[in-house]
Amino acid sequence: MTFGFEAEKQANITIDKDSGWPVLATAQFRQHNRIPEVYEEKALADSLNYSVAEIQQQILKFSMKGYTEVPFTLLNGVPKFSEAQISVYRGAVYARSHAGFSKAIDQKEAGNDKAQDEDQKNVLLAQSNRAVRLLLGLGRAGVHAL
Repeated sequence: MTFGFEAEKQANITIDKDSGWPVLATAQFRQHNRIPEVYEEKALADSLNYSVAEIQQQILKFSMKGYTEVPFTLLNGVPKFSEAQISVYRGAVYARSHAGFSKAIDQKEAGNDKAQDEDQKNVLLAQSNRAVRLLLGLGRAGVHAL
């Protein structure tokens, strides 16, 4: 007999399946960030969709300004990323989403994956921003040579 809580297995939700952007998944986000099953898949999907919209907006806004040295091509307004760039994009979205979703996550103190303080949240957002800059072909500092 077990007294532990076992959450009902929820169906994975894919994000951006038909948009041309890299496809993301709530199950992968959950696994990468060690988010317990007690949080519903729809809440994770909402968080991912929010982060996806922010990052896609940043990438497109920069790309459409005529900056021609981005390390990808745009096809019908959607970047064509390499496999490595897809991994960076996924990391950017997942880090940003985890920073925003982390306030709702209340796990036991033993877990090192909590992001409940502002410092941890800022680290995750900085990680996301560095990944976006990498996708755009920019350095860490943001200062361009004249």
